[in-house]
Parts: sequence; structure tokens; C-alpha cells
Amino acid sequence: MSRHKTIDDLARESRVSVSTIDRILSGRGQVKPSTMEHVLAVAEHIGFYGVETIRNRLLGDAPERRFGFLLNSRSRLLYSELAQELTEIVRKTVAVRGHFVVSHLTDTDPDRAADALVELGKECDAIACVCIDHPVVSAAADELARRGIPVVAMISDISSPARAGFVGANDHQLGRTAGWFANRLARPGKAVVLVGSERYTCQQQAEASFRSFLRTQTTALELLNTKSTEESDETAERVTLELLKEHSGLSVLFAAGGGIDGICAGIEKSGRNDITLIGCEMTRSTRSRVTSGEIDVLLVHPVVEIAHQAVCAMIKVLTTAGPHPAFQSILPFNVVVSENC
Repeated sequence: MSRHKTIDDLARESRVSVSTIDRILSGRGQVKPSTMEHVLAVAEHIGFYGVETIRNRLLGDAPERRFGFLLNSRSRLLYSELAQELTEIVRKTVAVRGHFVVSHLTDTDPDRAADALVELGKECDAIACVCIDHPVVSAAADELARRGIPVVAMISDISSPARAGFVGANDHQLGRTAGWFANRLARPGKAVVLVGSERYTCQQQAEASFRSFLRTQTTALELLNTKSTEESDETAERVTLELLKEHSGLSVLFAAGGGIDGICAGIEKSGRNDITLIGCEMTRSTRSRVTSGEIDVLLVHPVVEIAHQAVCAMIKVLTTAGPHPAFQSILPFNVVVSENC
């Protein structure tokens, strides 16, 4: 059984003196903020008992701020993991005394998304969201901006001219990369893009780029009409089974949206083992499916980096004098196959 970490352990690991650690913990004497931040990071890493004390010393008289997060269904592993990442960042920030509210949508209905944004605005100082792009959603973001509540779009952008910014991947490149893999890996046949909803701008871009790439190549793949999974594994399984029954020559499925676990279930039930499957969600489940060969390639939105940049942007808007021009942060996506999973 490992022993509790002591002040001597923290001093040694931080490469500062024991007296410096004592000043931080007791609050007696001055210690540079940069030194305290370094000691805090080490304390968290080694599991030192006084982490919260060190954090409170750093916070000092920092203002209290409440962060709202609007995400897709908590039943989707991607969004439960994203929620965990976002809230952990808020807990650990020393720029403000951060509190948070997480709201999960159960479907892609635009009115419910708009209402959820407005509700979060009643108790939060800033909001980050993953939403479909629809006029009522944009109107809600515009109204929140007029009330001084910034809205940051994550993963999929929205059209609101008043939204504070966007953090996501380069979905044009992602879609073309999916097309490249499909063209290289799949046997001749038919290809289908499965989106969760055509209202997600990230999925629109990925689908269009996938199709554009294949149209410009000398390829033996025939593109079929796009199908929707409604961001549901149950719907995705049903749609996949219908496609495989109707098109015996189907050889590629590109899951640009949610429902990839349902797609895998549909392929398994069909008894087919000749389908090239490309997806975009990295979770514990999909990682296992890549390792087992059920999924050939994942083109992954960098969720951890997106969460960090979104929260940092919210903090900046809340703690610095404006005006704050809308920002756009485009991060590289990750390519995951069985050999680097």
C-alpha cells in the first residue's frame, strides 16, 4: 500500500525548498504565482493531500464564474467523456472560482436546443455548446450575447454572428481524408455516408468533402445517397441493416456523425465481414472496435484540446475587458488505426 505524500516529497518533486511549500500551505509570506502554479501541478500529479489548499491560495480573491455546457445525449459515450473533461478543467482553473452546469440534449430538435441554451443563460456567465445549426439556435445565441453571455461553439459551428467563437477540427480535410482511406482500403462497390443530422455543420462539411474527393478520383466506388442515424445507435443499427440488405455491393460506410456502435452492431448482425468502416468518434468502445478490426479507421476530433481551448476562451472573455472579436480555433484531427490505437 503506497504511503501518503509528504511536504518533503512535494518539495523534492517540485524542486523547491520545504520552506516554500510551507509558505504556500500556511499563507504566511509571499510566493510567486508562477511557483505556486508549478507546485500545484506537481501536487496534483503525485496525489498530495493539500491540493485544494494550494489551489485556494492561488485563487485568492479571484471572481466566481459559472460555466454552462450544452452537449448531446449523455448516453453517447463521447459526450459523457467530454462533459467530464470540461468540468475537470473548470474545477482546476485558478483564473476564476469556477462552477459549472452541464445540460444534455436527448435529440436533435432545434427548439429544444434553443430552449436549453436560454435556460443555461439564466444561471451561467458563459456557455459552450455542441448544437445543430438552425435559425432558432442562432437566435438564442444572439439573444444571450445581447445579455452579455458569450456562447462558444464546440466541434460543430453555428451560424450566429454574435457567437463568441468556435473550436473544432478541420472537417474539410477530415472528409477528404476519409475519402482517401475509402479509396485505398475498400473493394470496388458502393459507398454511403451516415450523418447524425444534416444540421451539424461539421458533418455537412465532412460529407461534402468525402463526396468531392471521390468524385475527383479514378475510383471503383459508387456513391449512394446519404442516410441519417439521428445520432442514435438504435437508428444507426436499423439503417445499416437496411442498407446491407438493399445493396449487396455495399463496401464502404463513412460514419460522419453519431451511431457508430449501432453501425457495428448492424454489420455484425448481417454477417458481413467485407465492409470498410470509417468513423469519427474516439471512445473506450470505439477504441476497442478499432483494435478488434470492426472499425478500420477513426478520424478523431481532438476532444481534450477542444475542451481546454473552449474553457480558456470563456475565461478570457469573462476576465478581460472587451470588445472581444469572434475567434476561430481549428485543431488537427487524429488518425487512429489498429497499429496506433
